[in-house]
Amino acid sequence: MKKTLFLIFSAAIVIFSVICIGSSPLINKVIIGGVYNSLNWGYENCKYNSDVYKKTKEATSDEKILKPLKHGLNVCNRKKAVYGLEHASLILDIILGFLCLILGLLHYFDVGKPFEKVTGIIGLATGIIQFILTLVYICYSGYIFTNDGPNSYFKTNKDGVIATWDDGKSKYKCDYYDKDDEYAIYAKYNDLWKKAYNYDKDYLQADNSDKVKKCISSYLSVGFKTSCESGEGYVQGSDATHKYSDCDKLYSISSTTEVENKYLYDRWVTTIIFACFIIACDIGLAIFGFLLFKSDGSGI
Repeated sequence: MKKTLFLIFSAAIVIFSVICIGSSPLINKVIIGGVYNSLNWGYENCKYNSDVYKKTKEATSDEKILKPLKHGLNVCNRKKAVYGLEHASLILDIILGFLCLILGLLHYFDVGKPFEKVTGIIGLATGIIQFILTLVYICYSGYIFTNDGPNSYFKTNKDGVIATWDDGKSKYKCDYYDKDDEYAIYAKYNDLWKKAYNYDKDYLQADNSDKVKKCISSYLSVGFKTSCESGEGYVQGSDATHKYSDCDKLYSISSTTEVENKYLYDRWVTTIIFACFIIACDIGLAIFGFLLFKSDGSGI
């Protein structure tokens, strides 16, 4: 039973690693180019960001100036870290998993009895190393997925709503404005599945009387963030006291005919999910590697 389960967990790690490598956004360069970044994340020059931040900090203590520079430096460091972790963890997963798979096959067919304890040590060490490395990768990747974004789209709900009319203020409330976080108003990577950022058949085929089309303010694409900040979380309608037409909500929806954002989202989620499966199998591999090491050779 120990040998069989050792073999099953090894095979599962190899299979899940192949899936992760095939879907991973950085290894497959899905996340470079277009609206995201013209530069491969592995080539980000964080030393430049660090030098600019340090020089600026020496010249001023104004947090309004320093905070965006520090944010840019932190984002750069996260990008480089997850780039390296994605390559290292997934490639190592498949290499070590394949090694354990070969050893598992030898023991399954009773060919490797003389080195059963060595195989147990290898399985135990592989499970522990892969568990730690893959877990760190998932943490970094998950953090970036939920907290960072391309900063190219304003954050909306699933229907594309960006601001809601407030009768008390006679203005539109910026739904995602946060005075303490200037990036809260931008969509994160985990928002990119929404129709507001992808091809929307109903929106593109609707005429100009459609409630969504007539409630997209012409200045939203260029001045919404500035207007929200200057209005402390509110923007005016057609004048200081009136709505745009009869719009209770304002929308921000892309007119794209592509689904590249949904494609990136799907691949990223797939990679994280199967990386979690790898972690579960790493635990099993470590356990049954330890049991093989402690085995008396009976195979029970």
